[in-house]
Amino acid sequence: MKILQLFSDWKWTGPAEPVVSLCEALSKEGVDITIAYRKTPLDFPERTVGKEVKARGVKYHEGFRLNRYFSLKDWLSDHIAIRSYCIENKVDIIHTNLSHDHFTALFSLGFGRHRPLIIRTDHKRDGMPDNMFMKWAMARTDGLVTYSRRIMEKDKRSFGLPEQRTCIIPPGIKTHRGPLKDMKKTLGIMPDEKIIGVIGRLKPDRGYDIIFKAFKQVREKMEKAKLLIMGRSSQIERSIKQPIAGLGIERDVILAGYIVEDYFSVISTFDVFVMMRAGSDGTARALREVMSMGIPAIVSDSGMLPELVTDHIDGFVVPPNEDTLADRLMITLTDDNLRARLGANAAEKAKTQWDYSIQAKKIAEFYEGLLKGG
Repeated sequence: MKILQLFSDWKWTGPAEPVVSLCEALSKEGVDITIAYRKTPLDFPERTVGKEVKARGVKYHEGFRLNRYFSLKDWLSDHIAIRSYCIENKVDIIHTNLSHDHFTALFSLGFGRHRPLIIRTDHKRDGMPDNMFMKWAMARTDGLVTYSRRIMEKDKRSFGLPEQRTCIIPPGIKTHRGPLKDMKKTLGIMPDEKIIGVIGRLKPDRGYDIIFKAFKQVREKMEKAKLLIMGRSSQIERSIKQPIAGLGIERDVILAGYIVEDYFSVISTFDVFVMMRAGSDGTARALREVMSMGIPAIVSDSGMLPELVTDHIDGFVVPPNEDTLADRLMITLTDDNLRARLGANAAEKAKTQWDYSIQAKKIAEFYEGLLKGG
């Protein structure tokens, strides 16, 4: 079978990593898969979809424009080009990931008598919008993939999808196997300090207010505790700096910024990780990366987070309030044996459940079942 993955973006954010990593894993499983993505419009120094695809040796096609912003010229070009490509290369399945490439595939191919099957992965944190446009699209879509049981149940209710056309796959993660630097001195961390880690876009909707208030309670009881935040945002002043100054905790908060090269080395300084709300794609990649390194996590009971952390087994799941979060932080930071046990279980979960090869095998079986007629 021949698979074409569409991804109408070039930025290495949100669902980009899981899409590219899935294509890489499927290739290793022997699936004939090609990914088409939006080419980087300018010389961009940081990671991009195109750079990652080429570095990993994934088969790619750069003949589509996949411009998700309004451009009638680009859209018309893709409607012709995608159909021609699928006919010429005898594509069996088009796997779409974002609304633009989903609708583009449908308009390019959806009205033909003989066309590839069209599949959509729902990468959205709260599921795809339940509106007339998405209902139209999903009625003409042959399969749906999600990472979360909760999102799948929501989508099935919204779009009336039969069970045999759906597939829930475990979120994948690439575990770090390289050397780690000792970053404590660089970050100003004393050897006996306990570090609460946070990673994510520094936006007000990510629950940082709860984390800051909980940390203030912890800091009042533990002198040797620091909060380390890794990430960036144009809203950092309003969402981070002003709130921590208002609580009087700015001296105990380390703003590490956006880190690429020493990313996992900084994670290795964490004693516990906290996340109150996942990013827009909902799969909480940073959370899973931290857990894969044997660090326990405390998360809220919102979205997919309770499906990633098992309460009292590899971390804690709490309601989104500062009192409960502070309590679990104190328990984790003050009990070395508990923290070690939770961390070991977290690493084992990442190894046995979140490997991309597991995800690729399940997706390949889903492809084959759809091609056989369910």
